[in-house]
Amino acid sequence: MSLGLCGVAALVSSSVMHLNLMTDAVADGAVCLSGDPGGYMFGAADAPVNANDWMIYFEGGGWCYDPRDCFHRAGTSLGNSSHWPTSEKGFGLMSDNCTVNPLFCNYNHVNIKYCDGNSFAGNADEPMVYNGTKLYLRGKRILDAALSHLARLQNLSNAENVLLTGCSAGGLATYLHVEYVHDWFKENAPNLKRFKAAPMSGFFLDHDSVYGVPAYETEMKNIHLISNASAGGGLNAACVEHYAPSGEDWKCNFAQYTYDFIDTPLFVLNSGLDAWQTKCIVTAAIPYGFPNQTNNGNGQCNQGSYAACERAPDTQCNATEIVQMNQYTTDFMAALSNSTDSRQNGHGSFIHSCHTHCEAQNDDYFATFAVDGVTMRGAVFQWWSSSNEPSSKHSYAPCLRKTGNVADRQCNPSCQNSSLNQDAWAASMGWSWY
Repeated sequence: MSLGLCGVAALVSSSVMHLNLMTDAVADGAVCLSGDPGGYMFGAADAPVNANDWMIYFEGGGWCYDPRDCFHRAGTSLGNSSHWPTSEKGFGLMSDNCTVNPLFCNYNHVNIKYCDGNSFAGNADEPMVYNGTKLYLRGKRILDAALSHLARLQNLSNAENVLLTGCSAGGLATYLHVEYVHDWFKENAPNLKRFKAAPMSGFFLDHDSVYGVPAYETEMKNIHLISNASAGGGLNAACVEHYAPSGEDWKCNFAQYTYDFIDTPLFVLNSGLDAWQTKCIVTAAIPYGFPNQTNNGNGQCNQGSYAACERAPDTQCNATEIVQMNQYTTDFMAALSNSTDSRQNGHGSFIHSCHTHCEAQNDDYFATFAVDGVTMRGAVFQWWSSSNEPSSKHSYAPCLRKTGNVADRQCNPSCQNSSLNQDAWAASMGWSWY
């Protein structure tokens, strides 16, 4: 998945981040699925006053769920660094354009490139072999190497203010690793003043499809297993300690369970009816032959009688189907609200009703999506600038879509410019739907 979203309005160009391949960390196992070196994009702070201010971003791009899926992924930019560009631009929350992103535009910007298949959580000592090819699930080692690299070469140890973020699978990575990364800064950055996290579109529910199938849970359980995420230290340690005795440590690969063990101030940025989740959770099926697929699929998304509704819930869902979509939004808010940490001082959330994904990376959406008259951008900036205030002061909830026989079910007027054709939207994000 690229940093840029396209499709609605022309996006303002931003400064460039340049690729740094960590060839010196290959011996430590910090490699992509393919065995090629991991790496990151880096753009230095534009102003001297921000030399010690950092935005660190986990790149997203879904997951691979079984050996054949990971084998196929290893031949793409999501599993092989030889396919990466030499430079990238950021948008929305990651933009260097001070008109779009006045608070963070001049920070040092880092994009830790994603190529391990499990949100930087894998740490398998031995490669998995499929079709005679070795596959390395070692995202945790890539994270460790990136922090070390940045400290050694880019003065990360001088950091004073740090915002950790990421989108989609990278948003999930933010939940999974925020405590670990925060501890790293406490130990290695003596001048650290503020460390917060704002994951984007990373709160994926452990939820059955509308057909009663636990497709996404089944898939995530398997990548958790084959990547050695718990035993390898790739997940929140307190979460694993809590769930391991019951054999449910796979839950720590989900944000909704991990959030209970996050003390770092965190601001949840998400749609209550996320476009990826409606496609690959709400209307998903378990792939044929899983966990030993015989095709090149990456999950079975947008399946069955709800397929048209899922693509455009504001205009294509009938009166029965929209009730199910609203139920998912209700379940999403219940999962978020059930976390004790969501109510802690210093935390917050901006959950809207627009049927989008990674919208905080879109210049237009970041500035215009609003809840109760407050834009997404405004909500993030207010939370970042606050100090340990009650979460209720920084929490924004979605509305439910209109039921009955109406032509347009959207309940939030600021979402109106986000009604994209989902195939075009997916292509703009670098996703492929199977």
